[in-house]
Amino acid sequence: MKAVRILLVLLVTFSLFSVPHTFAAEKTIDQYYIADVDYSHGAYEQLERFLYADIIDGYEETEVYEEDGEVYEYTSVLLKPENSITRAQFTKILVNAMNLTSGDINKTFPDVKSSAWYYNYVQIASSRGIITGKEDGTFKPNDKITRAQMAAMIYRAFNETVDFSTTGKTFKDVTQKNYAYEAVVKTAGVGIVNGYGDEFKPNNFAKRSHAVLMIDRALHLEPGTAEDELSVIQTVNRNVSEELSLSSDEQNSEALEALYRETTMGYQLAYSLDSQSLLDDPEFSIGSIKMEQVGEHTSSIISLNKRFAEVKIDNLKVNVSISEPDMKFEMTIDLSGTAYVKKTEDGTWKIYNIVYDDEDYEDTLTETMAGN
Repeated sequence: MKAVRILLVLLVTFSLFSVPHTFAAEKTIDQYYIADVDYSHGAYEQLERFLYADIIDGYEETEVYEEDGEVYEYTSVLLKPENSITRAQFTKILVNAMNLTSGDINKTFPDVKSSAWYYNYVQIASSRGIITGKEDGTFKPNDKITRAQMAAMIYRAFNETVDFSTTGKTFKDVTQKNYAYEAVVKTAGVGIVNGYGDEFKPNNFAKRSHAVLMIDRALHLEPGTAEDELSVIQTVNRNVSEELSLSSDEQNSEALEALYRETTMGYQLAYSLDSQSLLDDPEFSIGSIKMEQVGEHTSSIISLNKRFAEVKIDNLKVNVSISEPDMKFEMTIDLSGTAYVKKTEDGTWKIYNIVYDDEDYEDTLTETMAGN
């Protein structure tokens, strides 16, 4: 119930910038603020999804400012979508996006040292036949990756889970003599890659946004199962119902934290833990809190594939009441919206973001204030 927790936090502090980071060892909410990608960017949705689901981290940028004699730090993330991307960086994103673990092939590269940050990612991708290296046996991890190399890696990675039988589009600058011909034709055939008219420009260096777009398109072509659908709905409904129950009156902080860790990840987990740490602080006590669901909500699948799902939550109305000696506050909120869910490495589904239907929220919001 992110919206409810926002409300409670605002009642206490009127600002989220001073939330104390109790869980400093893991990512906090400010590490998900995108500073350099506008909503109008063609890959904004995909870049946000990859950041929120912990597939990419971006580059942290911290600003220090002073206000009323107090020094504050504000952290945001730069995704640098127009920058080129190296072979090692692309390998890491691909491995993270697919939750890959080591396969059967055992191959090493002399220029990939065990001390390098990308070592495990390269080993995993190599063990699954996704990367084969150069003719001289090296991998060239720090070389900028080309569009052809990227298409080839994606084709190998998704060949067993995506139907590539559709007749592909050909490009005049990618002939059958090109090592990536089949990969380019097949991935273009299902819309994973696009060209520039009748050219693909295989030797052009790819941008970071191109990498995210292509991988995201491939991920959404992997079919999900009936078992996945059941697990996704169970995760969303459990998060909704148990959070409401555990957040009322004598809130069970340990049980709430366990619920968040079992049902959320990435952005949603960071927000939940950050806001909980504030609400648990005795300095910010806001009296007796009661939250009760009004009626029954419904959860239905909007889209589902092997690793991602979107769930529509309808008719989720919650009555929130807060009582203090000199104030009583009560409101009913419609928290209907969309939950975005990802399958994790261990096969469980977790919510990485919830977006509420703002229009419904504004239409149904009622508020009463009474002095005692």
